[in-house]
Amino acid sequence: MKKKIFPALAAAAVLLGACAGPSADEFRQRDPEGNTACIHFGSGYTDDGSVGSANMAKAAEHGAASSTESIRAAVSTDAAGVPVITDEESFKSACEAQGMRFR
Repeated sequence: MKKKIFPALAAAAVLLGACAGPSADEFRQRDPEGNTACIHFGSGYTDDGSVGSANMAKAAEHGAASSTESIRAAVSTDAAGVPVITDEESFKSACEAQGMRFR
């Protein structure tokens, strides 16, 4: 009996552990590698309208907090202290180095 219940308990522990992980929203907020910044950059890079501007602002915000030095180096802050992408080509290259592809 003990041998049969152990696999079931192990599976339950794995499932419960998966539920305790961060939600998708939490991941987007605490994405240290900068993948979220790159996703926003992709939309901002291809759209020159208001949606693109909003996504570039989000990319800069996430990029400034990134642990990836090459992403963080392409972001600075303006006079108001708001993060802005200062070098789009470097930002794009840094994202491509992480596996992102842009058109």
